[in-house]
Amino acid sequence: MSKFCIAIVFVLSSTSLWAQQYSMSLGVFTGMTTAFTNDEGINRDPRYKGRYELKFAPIGVNFGMDYERFGFMVSPGLINVGQNFYVINTSGGQDGLREINLQYLNVPVAFKVHIFNLSFFKISALASLSGAFLMDGKDIVSHKDTKLYFPTEKYSILPPGYTVQYDGVMVPEVKDYPISAKSDFRSLQVFAAAGFRSDWDISNHWRVSFDCRVNYGLFDPRTDAYITKLNSNSTLYDMPGGRRDMFVQLNIGISRYIDFEKSDQERKRNLKGNHKRFTPKSYPGQKTRTSKPRG
Repeated sequence: MSKFCIAIVFVLSSTSLWAQQYSMSLGVFTGMTTAFTNDEGINRDPRYKGRYELKFAPIGVNFGMDYERFGFMVSPGLINVGQNFYVINTSGGQDGLREINLQYLNVPVAFKVHIFNLSFFKISALASLSGAFLMDGKDIVSHKDTKLYFPTEKYSILPPGYTVQYDGVMVPEVKDYPISAKSDFRSLQVFAAAGFRSDWDISNHWRVSFDCRVNYGLFDPRTDAYITKLNSNSTLYDMPGGRRDMFVQLNIGISRYIDFEKSDQERKRNLKGNHKRFTPKSYPGQKTRTSKPRG
């Protein structure tokens, strides 16, 4: 019985110790993404050439919990994924644009390791795994009247106005021709990510953060039904091949500490994680007991 009581006291004291060493924050963030679509079909298709640009990641919410050496974060937000490509004619000129845009509600859960930690500033390495829920998706192409290389297996599905010549196919102008729509993409994607984060305490209550992560999609973003259609060569502007989406996300955010039951001075001591953690703490308004001299 005595051993059981000692164990209970040890667990409770350990829990109390851990509880005194964390800091919670809640805030909002925004940022940009740079997307890269690794598509085997596009890579070997002479009609396309990669184009790199920034996409707006409008807004998200961040909840963080930091201990002395590590921390956790949940940061749901909207992201835009998918690379755009130039449409290349038979002479190598740019005559149009293929636009791939997937918008997700992304919910990453991240683990942080503080590699540089001061009371007012920290740099952390982080890794995250997220579930991304498709909000909208499209893959469209637009180009001028021009001549393009079409694979010979596509000749049988050329629509009226597409004329086969000895060195390519003369094509009419098209505007926002749908290659694939939202229904052709998976409703759920999973991203694994790694990166770095810096947190700056601009006051005892507010924190500004900068976050950079490289994200990799674990699944082909398209549905099995679309991939079957793709493999049967019944798509005019697309070719068979696996696809993975990657993107670099740059965020800036502001958060407020929400562990209101703690005084500012106590929060500072907890985040420092110094040797004073085991000394008795005094709180605002608390009187210090002094011993009376024996007379």
